Amino acid sequence: MTKKKRELILVLFILLVAAAGFFINHTLHQKPAAQLQITVDGNVTQTFDLTKDTDTMIDGVNGGTNHLIIENGTAYFSEASCPDKVCVHQGRVSQNGELIVCLPNRVIAKVVAPE
Repeated sequence: MTKKKRELILVLFILLVAAAGFFINHTLHQKPAAQLQITVDGNVTQTFDLTKDTDTMIDGVNGGTNHLIIENGTAYFSEASCPDKVCVHQGRVSQNGELIVCLPNRVIAKVVAPE
């Protein structure tokens, strides 16, 4: 077998493995995501139902706050007391495993499948 054939087989094998990984990951995240779990400083503090519209403040560490909004099955932080506002710019989450992280306030909002 020539070197070019071996290289082509290797490239095709890598593409096949990558495609299989993509489809497995996609399938795993298609579980119904019905809850949003809030963790503050490593401790689960609240769990919200993604099917119920909610507008609430999450208290982080050192007096920090995050304004959580859940509407139409998606969740996002509309405001935060942190200086960089990365969590606000992360956008909406709705699929199982997606999360929004606010490092300065030590707040994590993670979409989880129902228990």
